[in-house]
Amino acid sequence: MGIIWKSPNTIVGSVARGNNYYERPGIVNDIWNDLEKGNYILIAAPRRVGKTSVMTHMIENQREGYKLVFENVQGNKSETEFYKTLYRLILKCLTKSKQAKKWVEGYLKTKTITEASLEGNFKISNLELDYLNEINDIIPQIDTDGEIIVLLIDELPEVLFNLHKKGKAEEAMSILKNLRRWRQDIQFQKLRFVLAGSIGIHYVVNAIEGRTSDLNDLKSVYCNPLEPHETDSYFDWATKNATVQYSEPLRRYLLDKIQYYVPYFFNIMLDAIDNNARRSGNPNITEQDIDTAFNSVIKKNDHFADWKRRLKDYMPREDFEFVNELLTHIAHKGDISVQDIYDKAIRHDKSTDFMDFIFNLEHDGYVTEHEQKYTFISPFLKEFWKQNNPIYNG
Repeated sequence: MGIIWKSPNTIVGSVARGNNYYERPGIVNDIWNDLEKGNYILIAAPRRVGKTSVMTHMIENQREGYKLVFENVQGNKSETEFYKTLYRLILKCLTKSKQAKKWVEGYLKTKTITEASLEGNFKISNLELDYLNEINDIIPQIDTDGEIIVLLIDELPEVLFNLHKKGKAEEAMSILKNLRRWRQDIQFQKLRFVLAGSIGIHYVVNAIEGRTSDLNDLKSVYCNPLEPHETDSYFDWATKNATVQYSEPLRRYLLDKIQYYVPYFFNIMLDAIDNNARRSGNPNITEQDIDTAFNSVIKKNDHFADWKRRLKDYMPREDFEFVNELLTHIAHKGDISVQDIYDKAIRHDKSTDFMDFIFNLEHDGYVTEHEQKYTFISPFLKEFWKQNNPIYNG
Protein backbone atom coordinates (compact mmCIF):
# COMPACT_ATOMS: atom_id res chain seq x y z
CA MET A 1 0.00 0.00 0.00
CA GLY A 2 1.40 3.38 -1.02
CA ILE A 3 2.07 6.38 1.16
CA ILE A 4 -0.97 8.45 2.13
CA TRP A 5 0.62 11.77 1.35
CA LYS A 6 -0.03 14.81 3.53
CA SER A 7 1.21 18.16 2.27
CA PRO A 8 2.41 21.01 4.53
CA ASN A 9 0.04 23.70 5.71
CA THR A 10 0.99 26.25 3.07
CA ILE A 11 -1.03 28.95 1.33
CA VAL A 12 0.52 30.49 -1.80
CA GLY A 13 -1.28 33.36 -3.54
CA SER A 14 -4.45 33.37 -1.42
CA VAL A 15 -5.38 35.02 1.86
CA ALA A 16 -4.57 32.73 4.79
CA ARG A 17 -7.62 32.19 6.99
CA GLY A 18 -8.60 30.02 9.92
CA ASN A 19 -6.31 27.03 10.41
CA ASN A 20 -4.18 28.17 7.45
CA TYR A 21 -3.28 31.43 9.20
CA TYR A 22 -0.08 31.51 11.22
CA GLU A 23 -0.80 33.87 14.08
CA ARG A 24 1.41 36.93 14.45
CA PRO A 25 0.18 38.21 17.84
CA GLY A 26 2.85 40.91 18.08
CA ILE A 27 1.66 42.60 14.88
CA VAL A 28 -2.04 42.26 15.72
CA ASN A 29 -1.53 43.58 19.25
CA ASP A 30 0.41 46.57 17.89
CA ILE A 31 -2.53 47.43 15.65
CA TRP A 32 -5.08 47.06 18.45
CA ASN A 33 -2.97 49.13 20.84
CA ASP A 34 -2.81 52.00 18.37
CA LEU A 35 -6.52 51.75 17.54
CA GLU A 36 -7.27 52.03 21.25
CA LYS A 37 -5.18 55.20 21.35
CA GLY A 38 -7.34 56.69 18.61
CA ASN A 39 -4.79 56.37 15.82
CA TYR A 40 -5.31 55.70 12.13
CA ILE A 41 -3.03 52.83 11.11
CA LEU A 42 -0.82 52.32 8.10
CA ILE A 43 0.33 48.71 7.82
CA ALA A 44 3.87 49.19 6.57
CA ALA A 45 5.15 46.08 4.85
CA PRO A 46 6.46 44.84 1.53
CA ARG A 47 4.44 42.62 -0.75
CA ARG A 48 3.59 39.06 0.24
CA VAL A 49 4.22 39.40 3.97
CA GLY A 50 0.58 38.83 4.88
CA LYS A 51 -0.98 42.28 5.40
CA THR A 52 -4.36 41.12 4.11
CA SER A 53 -4.20 37.92 6.18
CA VAL A 54 -3.55 39.99 9.31
CA MET A 55 -6.56 42.22 8.59
CA THR A 56 -8.77 39.22 7.84
CA HIS A 57 -7.70 37.64 11.13
CA MET A 58 -8.74 40.81 12.96
CA ILE A 59 -12.17 40.68 11.30
CA GLU A 60 -12.57 37.09 12.48
CA ASN A 61 -11.44 37.99 16.03
CA GLN A 62 -13.04 41.34 16.82
CA ARG A 63 -12.68 42.94 20.23
CA GLU A 64 -15.51 44.20 22.35
CA GLY A 65 -16.41 47.81 21.71
CA TYR A 66 -15.36 47.69 18.04
CA LYS A 67 -17.03 46.82 14.75
CA LEU A 68 -14.59 45.99 11.99
CA VAL A 69 -15.16 45.50 8.29
CA PHE A 70 -12.66 44.81 5.50
CA GLU A 71 -12.77 45.90 1.87
CA ASN A 72 -10.36 45.81 -1.04
CA VAL A 73 -11.09 49.11 -2.80
CA GLN A 74 -8.87 48.46 -5.82
CA GLY A 75 -11.88 48.62 -8.16
CA ASN A 76 -13.00 52.11 -7.09
CA LYS A 77 -12.69 54.36 -10.13
CA SER A 78 -13.66 57.75 -8.70
CA GLU A 79 -13.74 59.81 -5.53
CA THR A 80 -17.53 59.41 -5.39
CA GLU A 81 -17.27 55.63 -5.68
CA PHE A 82 -14.72 55.55 -2.86
CA TYR A 83 -17.00 57.53 -0.51
CA LYS A 84 -19.91 55.30 -1.53
CA THR A 85 -17.86 52.27 -0.50
CA LEU A 86 -17.00 53.84 2.86
CA TYR A 87 -20.65 54.80 3.47
CA ARG A 88 -21.80 51.24 2.72
CA LEU A 89 -19.17 49.82 5.08
CA ILE A 90 -20.15 52.25 7.84
CA LEU A 91 -23.82 51.27 7.53
CA LYS A 92 -22.83 47.61 7.49
CA CYS A 93 -20.99 48.07 10.79
CA LEU A 94 -23.84 50.01 12.35
CA THR A 95 -26.55 47.53 11.33
CA LYS A 96 -24.48 44.69 12.85
CA SER A 97 -24.09 46.58 16.10
CA LYS A 98 -26.62 45.66 18.79
CA GLN A 99 -26.23 49.12 20.26
CA ALA A 100 -26.70 51.04 17.02
CA LYS A 101 -28.96 48.84 14.85
CA LYS A 102 -32.27 50.45 15.83
CA TRP A 103 -30.73 53.91 15.73
CA VAL A 104 -29.40 53.47 12.19
CA GLU A 105 -32.75 52.11 10.99
CA GLY A 106 -34.35 55.29 12.25
CA TYR A 107 -31.56 57.36 10.73
CA LEU A 108 -32.18 55.86 7.30
CA LYS A 109 -35.88 56.70 7.56
CA THR A 110 -35.04 60.36 8.18
CA LYS A 111 -33.15 60.33 4.92
CA THR A 112 -36.25 59.10 3.04
CA ILE A 113 -34.14 56.44 1.43
CA THR A 114 -36.23 54.66 -1.17
CA GLU A 115 -33.81 51.80 -1.64
CA ALA A 116 -31.35 50.59 0.97
CA SER A 117 -29.03 47.67 0.46
CA LEU A 118 -25.88 46.73 2.30
CA GLU A 119 -24.53 45.77 -1.10
CA GLY A 120 -24.05 49.47 -1.76
CA ASN A 121 -27.28 50.66 -3.43
CA PHE A 122 -28.65 53.69 -1.58
CA LYS A 123 -31.04 56.14 -3.19
CA ILE A 124 -32.85 59.21 -1.93
CA SER A 125 -35.72 60.67 -3.93
CA ASN A 126 -34.53 58.57 -6.88
CA LEU A 127 -31.21 60.44 -6.89
CA GLU A 128 -27.76 59.25 -5.84
CA LEU A 129 -26.75 60.35 -2.38
CA ASP A 130 -23.91 62.77 -1.72
CA TYR A 131 -21.94 60.07 0.08
CA LEU A 132 -19.27 62.38 1.49
CA ASN A 133 -21.91 64.56 3.09
CA GLU A 134 -23.69 61.47 4.43
CA ILE A 135 -20.46 60.25 6.07
CA ASN A 136 -19.88 63.70 7.53
CA ASP A 137 -23.45 63.66 8.83
CA ILE A 138 -23.75 60.15 10.25
CA ILE A 139 -20.46 59.68 12.12
CA PRO A 140 -20.84 62.65 14.53
CA GLN A 141 -24.30 61.32 15.48
CA ILE A 142 -23.01 57.99 16.78
CA ASP A 143 -23.56 57.72 20.52
CA THR A 144 -20.40 58.42 22.46
CA ASP A 145 -20.98 55.11 24.27
CA GLY A 146 -21.43 53.25 20.98
CA GLU A 147 -18.99 50.92 19.31
CA ILE A 148 -16.07 52.28 17.32
CA ILE A 149 -16.21 51.64 13.58
CA VAL A 150 -12.93 50.44 12.09
CA LEU A 151 -12.65 50.28 8.30
CA LEU A 152 -9.81 48.05 7.14
CA ILE A 153 -9.08 49.32 3.64
CA ASP A 154 -6.77 47.46 1.27
CA GLU A 155 -5.23 48.91 -1.92
CA LEU A 156 -5.99 52.58 -1.25
CA PRO A 157 -2.63 53.57 -2.87
CA GLU A 158 -3.75 51.97 -6.12
CA VAL A 159 -7.01 53.93 -6.12
CA LEU A 160 -5.14 57.19 -5.52
CA PHE A 161 -2.58 56.45 -8.20
CA ASN A 162 -5.16 55.47 -10.81
CA LEU A 163 -7.02 58.72 -10.20
CA HIS A 164 -3.77 60.63 -10.59
CA LYS A 165 -2.90 58.74 -13.78
CA LYS A 166 -6.32 59.51 -15.28
CA GLY A 167 -5.93 63.24 -14.72
CA LYS A 168 -8.05 63.25 -11.56
CA ALA A 169 -5.35 64.34 -9.14
CA GLU A 170 -7.75 66.77 -7.44
CA GLU A 171 -10.03 63.84 -6.55
CA ALA A 172 -7.08 61.91 -5.13
CA MET A 173 -5.99 64.94 -3.11
CA SER A 174 -9.53 65.41 -1.84
CA ILE A 175 -9.59 61.83 -0.53
CA LEU A 176 -6.31 62.42 1.29
CA LYS A 177 -7.56 65.70 2.77
CA ASN A 178 -10.80 64.12 4.03
CA LEU A 179 -8.99 61.17 5.57
CA ARG A 180 -6.72 63.61 7.38
CA ARG A 181 -9.65 65.76 8.53
CA TRP A 182 -11.56 62.75 9.86
CA ARG A 183 -8.65 61.51 11.91
CA GLN A 184 -7.98 64.94 13.40
CA ASP A 185 -11.56 66.07 14.09
CA ILE A 186 -12.95 65.02 17.48
CA GLN A 187 -16.42 64.67 15.93
CA PHE A 188 -15.13 61.63 14.07
CA GLN A 189 -13.60 59.83 17.03
CA LYS A 190 -15.92 56.87 16.44
CA LEU A 191 -14.35 56.25 13.03
CA ARG A 192 -10.94 54.64 12.55
CA PHE A 193 -9.05 53.34 9.52
CA VAL A 194 -6.46 50.64 8.98
CA LEU A 195 -4.86 51.25 5.57
CA ALA A 196 -2.73 48.89 3.54
CA GLY A 197 -1.63 48.37 -0.03
CA SER A 198 0.85 46.53 -2.18
CA ILE A 199 2.43 49.66 -3.63
CA GLY A 200 4.09 52.37 -1.59
CA ILE A 201 1.59 54.94 -0.41
CA HIS A 202 4.42 57.41 0.29
CA TYR A 203 5.57 57.26 -3.34
CA VAL A 204 1.99 57.66 -4.59
CA VAL A 205 1.16 60.61 -2.34
CA ASN A 206 4.43 62.31 -3.22
CA ALA A 207 3.63 61.85 -6.93
CA ILE A 208 0.19 63.39 -6.41
CA GLU A 209 1.02 66.25 -4.05
CA GLY A 210 4.79 66.66 -4.29
CA ARG A 211 5.04 65.94 -0.55
CA THR A 212 3.87 63.36 1.98
CA SER A 213 2.71 65.66 4.80
CA ASP A 214 -0.85 64.31 4.60
CA LEU A 215 0.53 61.00 5.93
CA ASN A 216 2.68 62.31 8.76
CA ASP A 217 0.12 61.61 11.47
CA LEU A 218 -0.63 58.04 10.39
CA LYS A 219 0.76 55.46 12.82
CA SER A 220 2.85 52.87 11.00
CA VAL A 221 2.72 49.28 12.20
CA TYR A 222 5.38 47.08 10.66
CA CYS A 223 4.80 43.50 9.51
CA ASN A 224 8.34 42.38 10.15
CA PRO A 225 9.68 39.01 9.03
CA LEU A 226 9.94 36.20 11.53
CA GLU A 227 12.83 36.51 13.93
CA PRO A 228 15.43 33.71 13.69
CA HIS A 229 14.18 32.22 16.96
CA GLU A 230 10.62 32.08 15.54
CA THR A 231 11.51 30.04 12.47
CA ASP A 232 11.46 26.68 14.26
CA SER A 233 7.95 27.43 15.48
CA TYR A 234 6.89 28.16 11.90
CA PHE A 235 8.53 24.97 10.63
CA ASP A 236 6.72 22.95 13.32
CA TRP A 237 3.37 24.59 12.54
CA ALA A 238 3.63 24.32 8.74
CA THR A 239 4.92 20.73 8.62
CA LYS A 240 2.90 19.24 11.48
CA ASN A 241 1.86 15.70 10.41
CA ALA A 242 3.18 16.40 6.89
CA THR A 243 4.80 13.55 4.99
CA VAL A 244 8.00 15.51 4.32
CA GLN A 245 9.83 16.37 7.51
CA TYR A 246 12.97 18.45 8.02
CA SER A 247 15.95 17.52 10.15
CA GLU A 248 17.78 20.29 11.97
CA PRO A 249 20.55 20.49 9.31
CA LEU A 250 17.94 20.65 6.52
CA ARG A 251 16.07 23.40 8.33
CA ARG A 252 19.24 25.46 8.61
CA TYR A 253 20.04 24.84 4.95
CA LEU A 254 16.56 25.95 3.86
CA LEU A 255 16.75 29.03 6.08
CA ASP A 256 20.00 29.99 4.40
CA LYS A 257 18.24 29.76 1.05
CA ILE A 258 15.27 31.86 2.18
CA GLN A 259 17.24 34.51 4.17
CA TYR A 260 14.22 36.84 4.47
CA TYR A 261 11.91 35.00 6.82
CA VAL A 262 8.37 35.89 5.78
CA PRO A 263 5.77 33.10 5.66
CA TYR A 264 5.22 33.59 1.92
CA PHE A 265 8.83 32.68 1.08
CA PHE A 266 8.68 29.71 3.44
CA ASN A 267 5.46 28.57 1.79
CA ILE A 268 6.61 28.69 -1.81
CA MET A 269 9.70 26.66 -0.90
CA LEU A 270 7.88 24.12 1.27
CA ASP A 271 5.25 23.77 -1.45
CA ALA A 272 7.81 23.26 -4.23
CA ILE A 273 9.81 20.73 -2.19
CA ASP A 274 6.65 18.83 -1.31
CA ASN A 275 5.43 18.73 -4.92
CA ASN A 276 8.75 17.34 -6.16
CA ALA A 277 8.92 14.76 -3.36
CA ARG A 278 5.33 13.64 -3.93
CA ARG A 279 5.93 13.16 -7.67
CA SER A 280 9.03 11.08 -6.98
CA GLY A 281 7.31 9.17 -4.19
CA ASN A 282 10.26 9.80 -1.87
CA PRO A 283 9.67 11.92 1.25
CA ASN A 284 13.31 11.73 2.35
CA ILE A 285 14.63 15.02 0.98
CA THR A 286 18.22 16.21 0.70
CA GLU A 287 20.01 19.54 0.25
CA GLN A 288 19.98 18.86 -3.48
CA ASP A 289 16.17 18.65 -3.38
CA ILE A 290 16.09 22.07 -1.69
CA ASP A 291 18.39 23.48 -4.39
CA THR A 292 16.17 22.02 -7.11
CA ALA A 293 13.06 23.54 -5.55
CA PHE A 294 14.78 26.93 -5.20
CA ASN A 295 15.71 26.95 -8.90
CA SER A 296 12.19 25.93 -9.94
CA VAL A 297 10.68 28.72 -7.81
CA ILE A 298 12.94 31.31 -9.44
CA LYS A 299 11.88 30.18 -12.92
CA LYS A 300 8.20 30.63 -12.10
CA ASN A 301 7.81 34.27 -13.08
CA ASP A 302 4.27 34.37 -11.71
CA HIS A 303 5.73 34.49 -8.20
CA PHE A 304 7.87 37.60 -8.76
CA ALA A 305 7.00 39.24 -12.09
CA ASP A 306 4.41 41.41 -10.34
CA TRP A 307 7.17 43.05 -8.27
CA LYS A 308 8.74 44.45 -11.43
CA ARG A 309 5.47 45.07 -13.26
CA ARG A 310 4.15 47.28 -10.46
CA LEU A 311 7.26 49.46 -10.53
CA LYS A 312 6.86 49.84 -14.27
CA ASP A 313 3.15 50.59 -14.03
CA TYR A 314 3.28 53.07 -11.16
CA MET A 315 6.42 55.01 -12.03
CA PRO A 316 6.99 57.45 -14.89
CA ARG A 317 9.15 55.82 -17.56
CA GLU A 318 12.31 57.76 -16.65
CA ASP A 319 11.90 56.91 -12.96
CA PHE A 320 11.42 53.22 -13.71
CA GLU A 321 14.49 53.13 -15.94
CA PHE A 322 16.58 54.60 -13.11
CA VAL A 323 15.20 52.22 -10.47
CA ASN A 324 15.48 49.19 -12.74
CA GLU A 325 19.13 50.02 -13.41
CA LEU A 326 19.78 50.16 -9.67
CA LEU A 327 18.11 46.80 -9.08
CA THR A 328 19.83 45.20 -12.06
CA HIS A 329 23.18 46.40 -10.72
CA ILE A 330 22.42 44.82 -7.34
CA ALA A 331 21.29 41.57 -8.98
CA HIS A 332 24.57 41.19 -10.90
CA LYS A 333 27.01 42.77 -8.44
CA GLY A 334 25.45 41.66 -5.16
CA ASP A 335 25.04 45.16 -3.71
CA ILE A 336 25.31 48.86 -4.54
CA SER A 337 26.95 51.72 -2.65
CA VAL A 338 25.50 55.17 -2.13
CA GLN A 339 28.25 56.55 -4.36
CA ASP A 340 27.24 54.21 -7.20
CA ILE A 341 23.62 55.18 -6.70
CA TYR A 342 24.56 58.86 -6.90
CA ASP A 343 26.65 58.33 -10.04
CA LYS A 344 23.72 56.64 -11.75
CA ALA A 345 21.37 59.34 -10.48
CA ILE A 346 23.47 62.01 -12.21
CA ARG A 347 23.22 60.14 -15.52
CA HIS A 348 19.44 59.90 -15.09
CA ASP A 349 19.07 63.51 -13.89
CA LYS A 350 17.89 62.30 -10.46
CA SER A 351 20.68 63.64 -8.28
CA THR A 352 18.46 65.97 -6.22
CA ASP A 353 16.09 63.27 -4.92
CA PHE A 354 17.84 59.96 -5.59
CA MET A 355 17.59 58.75 -1.99
CA ASP A 356 13.80 59.10 -2.12
CA PHE A 357 13.81 56.24 -4.60
CA ILE A 358 15.91 54.15 -2.22
CA PHE A 359 13.52 54.94 0.65
CA ASN A 360 10.58 53.70 -1.42
CA LEU A 361 12.43 50.55 -2.48
CA GLU A 362 13.20 49.83 1.17
CA HIS A 363 9.65 50.56 2.31
CA ASP A 364 8.13 48.34 -0.40
CA GLY A 365 10.38 45.41 0.40
CA TYR A 366 12.83 45.34 -2.49
CA VAL A 367 16.12 46.28 -0.83
CA THR A 368 17.70 46.61 2.58
CA GLU A 369 20.72 48.53 3.82
CA HIS A 370 23.76 46.91 5.40
CA GLU A 371 27.01 48.72 6.13
CA GLN A 372 26.07 51.62 3.81
CA LYS A 373 25.38 49.31 0.90
CA TYR A 374 22.03 48.14 -0.45
CA THR A 375 21.19 44.54 -1.31
CA PHE A 376 18.03 42.72 -2.31
CA ILE A 377 15.98 41.82 0.72
CA SER A 378 15.43 38.34 -0.70
CA PRO A 379 17.60 36.01 -2.80
CA PHE A 380 14.44 35.11 -4.73
CA LEU A 381 14.10 38.70 -5.96
CA LYS A 382 17.81 38.94 -6.68
CA GLU A 383 17.80 35.85 -8.88
CA PHE A 384 14.55 36.86 -10.59
CA TRP A 385 15.97 40.28 -11.47
CA LYS A 386 19.17 38.72 -12.78
CA GLN A 387 17.22 36.33 -15.02
CA ASN A 388 14.88 39.09 -16.15
CA ASN A 389 17.81 41.40 -16.95
CA PRO A 390 20.52 38.93 -18.06
CA ILE A 391 22.85 41.50 -19.62
CA TYR A 392 24.36 44.24 -17.50
CA ASN A 393 27.24 46.50 -18.54
CA GLY A 394 27.12 48.98 -15.63
